[in-house]
Amino acid sequence: MNKGLIAAAAAVALAGVAVVGGAAVTGSQAMKKIQGAPAQWQAQWPLMKVVDQKYQKSLFSATHTLTLSFGCGATTDNPITIRQTIQHGPLPGFKTLAAAVIDTEIVVPDNEKKAVAALIGSDKSPFTAHTVVGFGGATSTSFSIPSMNFNAPTGEKVAWQGLSGDVKQGGGKILYDVASPGFSFSGKDEKSTVDMKLAALRIHGEMGDSAGSFWLRPGTGEFELVSLDMNATSSAQPGMPPMKVALSQLKASAENKLEGELLSNTGKFSAKGTVNDVRVDKMELQASIKRIHAPTYQRFIQRVIDTSTAACDMKQPVSPQVLMGQMQQDFAALLPHNPEYALDKLAVEIDGKRGEMSYSVGVAGATAADAQLPLMALLMTKGQLRGEAKLPSLWVEKMLGRFGGGPQGAQADPAAQAEMANVMITKFVNDGYLVKDGEMLASKISFEKGQLTVNGKAITPPGAPPQQ
Repeated sequence: MNKGLIAAAAAVALAGVAVVGGAAVTGSQAMKKIQGAPAQWQAQWPLMKVVDQKYQKSLFSATHTLTLSFGCGATTDNPITIRQTIQHGPLPGFKTLAAAVIDTEIVVPDNEKKAVAALIGSDKSPFTAHTVVGFGGATSTSFSIPSMNFNAPTGEKVAWQGLSGDVKQGGGKILYDVASPGFSFSGKDEKSTVDMKLAALRIHGEMGDSAGSFWLRPGTGEFELVSLDMNATSSAQPGMPPMKVALSQLKASAENKLEGELLSNTGKFSAKGTVNDVRVDKMELQASIKRIHAPTYQRFIQRVIDTSTAACDMKQPVSPQVLMGQMQQDFAALLPHNPEYALDKLAVEIDGKRGEMSYSVGVAGATAADAQLPLMALLMTKGQLRGEAKLPSLWVEKMLGRFGGGPQGAQADPAAQAEMANVMITKFVNDGYLVKDGEMLASKISFEKGQLTVNGKAITPPGAPPQQ
């Protein structure tokens, strides 16, 4: 017999053994990981319940069927069934080289198929995903949700152009990129009408793939929306003008950092457009949270989730006194780390003029024992507040003219409004609450160790004893 033929036959036989053996190994690994995932989800989301789970396995493939319910009530109320078809490696479906390939879809119950088909315009699943699992455990998933159109009997209309995205997991990170072409809503009743359109939404970023709480994972994310248009009118309040908003180039970002046991988060937002007849050349916002003790924060979130679950299961509210006592313990554990929330910047440019403000609130130098003090006593001794604003004087004049005269301010004579606003501004400047700098008005405020200052001048709050 030809030795080459024997060698070839042996190679084919060995390859066959390797494929079959590999399929058995990767099949077992896939089953263990897939069946264990719902338990991990439920640990962080207790109001999600596993109603049923089945795993039917053969040598080269398997089918995993999972039925979930959410919220209070019987576990059979409005369940969602997910079906996963798994092709085992090392040659899943004999199409690629991987540990497994998983196709996921939501299974629509027979009694709801007609309604879902009318919603999405076909008899396909309202959610599908395709996942490739690497031999090292990394995954790459592409998913999609079809377009949906809904016309309510009461006249509301919703048109969603679907959503698709990619999620990659591996190397300690999760990368995601999700997009939707657009969304629109219109509704009308005897009191108001609303029309809203969103165009070209994209969300992308990365987060840590750690085993800890979802809320504590470091990462970054970005949000982009090409345009948002909204028109709203109300007949419930006579004389109230229609609201027309047209924003473009909407962008937002967030960054979560975990340094040791301290969590911080920074968020940013920017946009431009028009609000009624006012052109907004630029709008910028940045806010941050600093020095939040992560273990305490995680315990607080879990306590809220567990309390909600307990109330759900017992069909009765949890004692507010017990809950407040537990929350006070968590609050006390946060204080020694000097937590702070800040609106780092809120800036608006209108017709070439720019206004900006910022503030921060926090607690500094407090101990866990200080948390036992009455709230006002704690804030007076350990609380901190800093803020400043700089606005065009014309804006301030308009605001004072519009709101300074109470409910009748909007109907007042413009000349009388301007005169009243100038009188009020002059008084605030003379009293030291405002500083006039050309066409701008500015003010700075701070509160620390029980002392309030405005523009560097000590102020005694009403009812407080004078400072020594």
